[in-house]
Amino acid sequence: MHRTIKGFDGIRGLAVIAVVLTHLGVFGALLEQKLLPPAILPMIHGGTGVLAFFVLSGFLITTLLINEFNHTSSISIRHFILRRTLRIFPLYILFLIVVSLLHIAVPNLTSWDSLFYAYIYSYNFIPTDIYTSLIGHTWSLAVEEHFYLVWPTVFLLLFGQYRFALLGLLLTFIVSAPLLHLYLVRAGLAAGYFVERWSFIAGYAIAIGCLSALLIGSQRTARTARRLAQHPACLALAALFYANSLYLTGDSWFLHNIGAHFLRTIGIALALTWLYFNQDSRLAKGLEFPPLKYIGLISYGIYMYQGLFLDTGPDRVPGQIWPPSPGIGLALLVLVAPLSYHFFEKPFLRLKNRYSPSKGETILATGKAPA
Repeated sequence: MHRTIKGFDGIRGLAVIAVVLTHLGVFGALLEQKLLPPAILPMIHGGTGVLAFFVLSGFLITTLLINEFNHTSSISIRHFILRRTLRIFPLYILFLIVVSLLHIAVPNLTSWDSLFYAYIYSYNFIPTDIYTSLIGHTWSLAVEEHFYLVWPTVFLLLFGQYRFALLGLLLTFIVSAPLLHLYLVRAGLAAGYFVERWSFIAGYAIAIGCLSALLIGSQRTARTARRLAQHPACLALAALFYANSLYLTGDSWFLHNIGAHFLRTIGIALALTWLYFNQDSRLAKGLEFPPLKYIGLISYGIYMYQGLFLDTGPDRVPGQIWPPSPGIGLALLVLVAPLSYHFFEKPFLRLKNRYSPSKGETILATGKAPA
C-alpha cells in the first residue's frame, strides 16, 4: 500500500516559489520600498526554501530506507543509486548541455572552468573567482548527491543492530557542522570559497531531516518521539524556531549567519514531523491547494530552469543577450517547467519506479526524492 504525505508537495511549492521570487528581485524591491520588514525576509528568502528542500529530502529518503529495511531486512544500495540517478541526472545533464551550447553561442555567459565543476557535481566547492550565477544554483544538487553517496551505506551498516550509534553519528555531524563552518570562516577560507555550501557543512540540514525520520521510525524511540511530534506544542516550537529573526536582534556574526539558519532548519524539521502525524489538520489541507501542490510536484524542474531563465538576480546590462529580461524569463519558466515534467521527466520517473522497494511495503512518503 502506498500513500502520500499530505502537505509535503505544498511545502515544496512554497520553497521553490521563495527561490523564484528571490531571483526575480521581488523581495529586494519590497525592502527598498520599505514594504517588507527586514526581520521577515529570512523566513521567505530563497535560501530558506533550499533548507526546506534539504530537510524534506532527508526525511523522505530516510523514511523510505526504514520501510525497505523493515520489510526486507536490508537495503539495496544499487536500487537506491538507480532511483536517485533516474530522478536527478536526466534533467540536470539536459540543463548543463543547454548552458554549454548557450556558452558557445554567447561569449562570457559562463566559463568552461565553471561548467567543469557543475558537470562533476562539485559546484558547492567552486572558487568564488570562477563562479557564475547562471549555474550557481547547482550547488544544492551537489550537496544532496554527496550526502547520498554516503548515507545509505552508513544506514545499512548501523540501522539493524547499532541504531543508537547511528543516531549519535547524525547528532555529532549536525552539531559539529556549524562549528566547523565558523572555524573555516575564521581561517580565511570564506574569502575564496562559499564554505557554507561545502557538503560537510550544508549537509547538516539533510541530516536533520534524516534524524527526524529515524526518531519516529525506530522502535526504541518511536513511541516518545511520536507522542511529542503529534502534540500542538511541536508546531508552536517549530514556529518559534523558524521565526527567530523576529527576536534574535543581537550583533553576533555567528548568531545571524550560522545560528539563525540552524534554528530555522530545526523549525522546518519539527513542522514536517508534526504535519506527518496530523494529516487531517487544516494546515495539511491548506497545503494541498491544487495549484500549490502542482507547483511542488514540478518543483525540481522549476528550480533547475529558473537558473537558466532568471539567473540569480534581476539585474541586466544593455545589450545583454542571455538571460532575457526577468519578465520574459518568468514567462519561459512558466511554459517550459510543466512541459519538461510531463514530456521529459515523467518517462524517467516511470523507469525509476521499477527500482522502488517491494510493492507490498507500506511507504508513508511520496516516493519522489525532492530536488
